[in-house]
Formats: sequence, C-alpha cells, structure tokens
Amino acid sequence: FSMMFKHFDKDKSGKLNHHEFKSCLRALGYDLPMVEEGQPDPEFQNILNAVDPNRDGHVSLQEYMAFMISRETENVRSSEEIENAFRAITSGDRAYVTADELYANLSKEMADYCVARMKPYVEPKTGREITGAYDYVDFTRTLFQN
Repeated sequence: FSMMFKHFDKDKSGKLNHHEFKSCLRALGYDLPMVEEGQPDPEFQNILNAVDPNRDGHVSLQEYMAFMISRETENVRSSEEIENAFRAITSGDRAYVTADELYANLSKEMADYCVARMKPYVEPKTGREITGAYDYVDFTRTLFQN
C-alpha cells in the first residue's frame, strides 16, 4: 500500500491531495465512477468522510494506511483470524509480539502503525509490564470493535 501512496505522491510531500488519492484508489482496484469536474461523487465523499474527516484537502500516509488497513481487515471474518496471524509471527505461541517480530514480518508502515497503537503487554499473573512486548490481543479486539 505504501508503495502506491509514494507513487502517487508526485511532489514527495508525504500527502496526497484528493485527486491523487482518488487515482491511487483506482490503481488499487477501487471502482470509483468518473464524474465531471465539480459534480458530486457520493461514493468518494463517503471514503473521504472516513479518511479525511476534517477535509483539510489532503490525505497523509498515516491516514491512508489506517484507512487501507481498516478496509483490508473488513475481509477478515473474525478477530480470531487476526490474533492467529499475530500469534504465528511470535516465537513460542505468546500472547504478545515484539517490535522486532512486527518489523521482520510486516511492511515498515504496517509495523509502525501497530507499534504506535498497540498497548504494552502486561503479564496477567504478575500485573507487570514486559519490556518491549506489545498486546496484540487487545489491539485486535479494539480494531474489531470499531
């Protein structure tokens, strides 16, 4: 996803204007209708409501990644599938994942997204935070509540 973002970010500003964003979505396979300049485009407006609610005229890489991850996870049937995917990249079938494991198995942007949003893992028996450990179960369940 980030490669597509960078491809359409012609001025290398780290932001896509709405026209660039629409072109990027089309390149990713979104079937958006062609409308005349100045004509309403309700389908694209709905997407902008999600990705650029403040309508500042552009979409940052972070906003774009959050939108794409949420759209892609719509195809997943349950939070359990996502938890199992995280569990598969941990060593030893743990209830937490490390930043190193995330960066080794995900794109940098996806790993950045996870690290920024995952809570530190707290060992249930001791109530102590494990240094460098992230709670993917809480993260996944929070994603699926939204």
